[in-house]
Amino acid sequence: MTTTDLPPTAGILEGIKVVECSTWGFGPLCGVMLGDLGADVVKIESPIAPDGARAMIFAGGMDLRLPDGQATTFETMNRSKRSLAVDLKKAQGVALVKDLAKEADIFLENFRPGVLDRLGVGYEALRQVNPRIIYAAACGYGFKGEEVERPAYDPVGQARSGLMWSNGRPGDPPQWNNRALADMAGASLLAYGVLGALWARERQGIGQRVEISHIQATLWIQHWGIGNAFLKGMDEWPRFDRDRAASPIANWYRCADDRWIMLSITDAERDWPKFCEAMGLQSLVDDERFCSIEARAKNSRALIALLDELFASEPFVEWERRLKTQPDLIFDRVQKVGDLLTDPAVQANEYVVEVDHPRYGPQPYLNHPVTFTETPGRIRGVAPELGQHSAEVLTQWLGYDDEQIAELVIAGVVG
Repeated sequence: MTTTDLPPTAGILEGIKVVECSTWGFGPLCGVMLGDLGADVVKIESPIAPDGARAMIFAGGMDLRLPDGQATTFETMNRSKRSLAVDLKKAQGVALVKDLAKEADIFLENFRPGVLDRLGVGYEALRQVNPRIIYAAACGYGFKGEEVERPAYDPVGQARSGLMWSNGRPGDPPQWNNRALADMAGASLLAYGVLGALWARERQGIGQRVEISHIQATLWIQHWGIGNAFLKGMDEWPRFDRDRAASPIANWYRCADDRWIMLSITDAERDWPKFCEAMGLQSLVDDERFCSIEARAKNSRALIALLDELFASEPFVEWERRLKTQPDLIFDRVQKVGDLLTDPAVQANEYVVEVDHPRYGPQPYLNHPVTFTETPGRIRGVAPELGQHSAEVLTQWLGYDDEQIAELVIAGVVG
């Protein structure tokens, strides 16, 4: 299914105007989420120093260049937007952004705290021209304390929040997850905050500032582990050791074809006999070493070793067939990114859609993550070229004519 196949129903944020002044991943993905829902997101970039993600060659140990040299990061983080190139180091550029803010519902930024204040387009300046504006701000270390102005990227969010101690096995060094979880979590929570602020404005008629940081967001996505650790008075939520899993039927195993299977059989008392039946292990149902949750925990290494050997004797499809004979058993294959394109659940629910990219042709894109049955989100366009919509936005938002736009271009204010 391509995005053009979607019904023409207006998005849930149709008519909402967003000025985005953000870079890399944290702020831009928030803009994507708002744009997918129908908001008119205008991305502000400097004509001479645009979003660094446009030229991001390497990250996460990978070469991020597409065949024509464009960067994948900018493409994935900036769909469903329009681009307006404005030089905020010129007084006319600042005045122009203030004029846009008068018309906007939301201003989105992820520069270090204080940077946009010094340029003249911080929260206090914009609320003077538009008291109802929702000013969404993202940063690394939060907006209070002595570390406010420290620069930050995703890795330090993962490091400072404790997330890097969640990956790997006990005894391993800390590990960074190169899927940018701090950025992705931060963007999602910032979008959540913006939607809450829009509702507050609807109910109470007030604009406000919405804030989220790398640390705050990455703490939140660990809510289960951190919350449990706090309640138990623990200094660290332990990493998982599959060789010592207290419940061997909530663990993962390598099959004969080198594919992995994940078991998540948590109702262990009810489902232990069913698991044994499916696996041909009926003799273990009443084995005193494994016949109860406590016994399996005590003898987990022996049971894991037994299951390791058993799973390694047949390919994944055979274990899938056997386990499906017991519908209550929860399990699944462990997939890689490429597997998602043919995953039946992904396809049936349109979690990935095809977009006809003007440079690269039909390409798979992750769809908007929330389903609205009456006002569906949709990818409204690929990432824009720098300044691609400058004239269009100035005409539609501010009513500028060709002569006014030409003057701004000649003055170097607009690109």
